[in-house]
Amino acid sequence: MGNNGERNVIELLWSYRGMFGHALLVTLLIAVAAIAIGLVVGVVCASVRVAPKTNIVIRIIDKIVRLYITIIRGTPTLLQLLIIANVVLLPIYNASTNILVPMIAFGVNSGAYMAEIFRSGFNSVDRGQLEAGRSLGLSWLTTTTRIIIPQAIKTIIPTIFNEIIILVKETSVVSYIAIFMSGKQVYDLLGLSDKLGLSTGEYLAFLITAALIYLVIVLILTLVQKIIERRFSISDRR
Repeated sequence: MGNNGERNVIELLWSYRGMFGHALLVTLLIAVAAIAIGLVVGVVCASVRVAPKTNIVIRIIDKIVRLYITIIRGTPTLLQLLIIANVVLLPIYNASTNILVPMIAFGVNSGAYMAEIFRSGFNSVDRGQLEAGRSLGLSWLTTTTRIIIPQAIKTIIPTIFNEIIILVKETSVVSYIAIFMSGKQVYDLLGLSDKLGLSTGEYLAFLITAALIYLVIVLILTLVQKIIERRFSISDRR
């Protein structure tokens, strides 16, 4: 009897393989967009944090960035998602394409952590590198983008990938809001499990399957991290 039940659950999961694939695409779409936003926001905010405070504008922007980082790092991701969805983006909210909401929310969240990661990387580079660039007539921005950032990246790759892995797993809370693409409701991996009205055993099987998919994603990201680190180490030896 137990074998029949097990077989039935496996058959059930297999019958929903297309929905799992679509849910995985939704999850990856949100995660990739959020990672891209987070990296851009992180680099910009970190650059502001380490930039010379030579004028009042930079000092004001630096205080705003500090406040942003403090708020984002000090509040739960789910709370940020709900506030951004129901307050911040409500005036421009478009129910037919609101998948942009979690992309922006998770991107803003990741940006604060990426900012501190990049800032630590910038500070790890010998200060003489910046002074050498300036002595050659390069502007602070050019020196930072061409000399400092490439060197900083090598030291913070593990931390960046750690943040990316955390972000991918945190996207599971997107199931707390309804997501629409082109007017059609779509579901992420966790939201799919809630949608189908399953029995307790079937629901548990769906959750375990979703957990295994997340685990595979994390293992792939870990492999990519090792490949990148290996290539950097080879280039350093050369």
